[in-house]
Amino acid sequence: SVRPSYIQLSATPYSLLTVDQVLRRIMPTEDNTSNTSSSNNDNNNNDNDAPVPIEEIPSSFEIAGHIAHLNLRSESLPYKYLIGKAILEKNRPKIRMVVNKTGSIENEFRTFPMEMLAGDGLDLDLVERLCAAGDEKVGGEGSKENNNNGCGSTILKSSPPQRVQVDIGPEHQSLMLVEVKEHGCRFKLDFARVYFNSRLQSEHARLVQEIVQGAAKTNAEECIVADAMAGVGPFAVPLTSANAPHFLETRIVCHANDLNPVSYRYLQGNAKGNRCFSDRLVMYNLDAKEFIRRMNREGVEADHFIMNLPQLAPEFLDAFRGWEFRSEEKRPLVHVHCFGEKARNDDELVRVERQAQQRCEKALGCPGCLSDSKASENEFRVRVVRDVGPRKNMLCVSFRLPREVSGVEKIELNIASSGGADENATGGKRDRTKEEGGASTDDAESNPSKRSKE
Repeated sequence: SVRPSYIQLSATPYSLLTVDQVLRRIMPTEDNTSNTSSSNNDNNNNDNDAPVPIEEIPSSFEIAGHIAHLNLRSESLPYKYLIGKAILEKNRPKIRMVVNKTGSIENEFRTFPMEMLAGDGLDLDLVERLCAAGDEKVGGEGSKENNNNGCGSTILKSSPPQRVQVDIGPEHQSLMLVEVKEHGCRFKLDFARVYFNSRLQSEHARLVQEIVQGAAKTNAEECIVADAMAGVGPFAVPLTSANAPHFLETRIVCHANDLNPVSYRYLQGNAKGNRCFSDRLVMYNLDAKEFIRRMNREGVEADHFIMNLPQLAPEFLDAFRGWEFRSEEKRPLVHVHCFGEKARNDDELVRVERQAQQRCEKALGCPGCLSDSKASENEFRVRVVRDVGPRKNMLCVSFRLPREVSGVEKIELNIASSGGADENATGGKRDRTKEEGGASTDDAESNPSKRSKE
């Protein structure tokens, strides 16, 4: 049932309150529910009607361009439209849309379902009326229909707020197109159709810096990077952009792949927009396992493999089984992102690292190849990337590809590829007279790598 609630925000004007301060006054917390409970007892009301206190006020959020992205807990869902409205009003004009993740990443393209909480074209007054409708039949109990709400969204009627859902549809297409700036590069993307996590900015920068600095120390002619799950290019673009500080001094060549054809198109566009020339960045639209096999088959001797798919990346390591090493000395450094338990002490940290190690060894098909006795030889290490949840961290597991994988039988790949490398890509090299997705590499005026460093 819907009960009227009268809450005095404070003597402070609403315009001066932060999002956190607003939400603490309109959502039940330990402070304001204790007062309400006392009042109910005095009036002999049923305590079961008292709202459950919220443990964590959801005032923080991820930002991708002009979109604020939330991942609300179930306890906060009855207040989700109030949360969205507060975030939108307190962050305009920078924020134009607030969305909430409604499910986990379950498809091969790493996208997730989401709902709209606030933004241009959403009639919040209509949403509030639907939330307050209770058992009243509006368009049929439990039915869905397109409402004339200014955006044509599908709304589940006659439901409590947590079940009233405004789906992201074609009418929101223009709002989902965002531009993100990271470390001197600009990325354009469709937030609903590609994978992008702005909370990984530091990890993107760290790994790019590690690769560049490592290449500079070796004084090799070039450093080759293979990014198996490249997305829209958060690693590949800064590694190869002509605008990067290291572009003239350190030659980085990146082979970037993503299965999602939408991500692939945005990768091409971001390469062009950030001046990534075709002799530095080669792009593919393949399954990650097929991409890894192709690198080996075509003799692309990568110095680094990046596998940024936290949910499943370690399981893709079985593509390295039967690897043909063309040099005894040169073994690629593999960087695998995955999830792991949050360690509370040193003993738990050792256990978490061991779990990550065994998960990688199992996929590689050679148990013990990353064990303590070989950890130094294979440069095995585990790093905490970021805090994901109360009991979960994102990890980056790095190691030299063990020699033992060459003796493991290859797995059979049953993959229907959606595409391939740019049509002028052959054997890791491209015909520089044909350009797709980047500037011409034959034009010395447009490509600084062709000029004399003098």
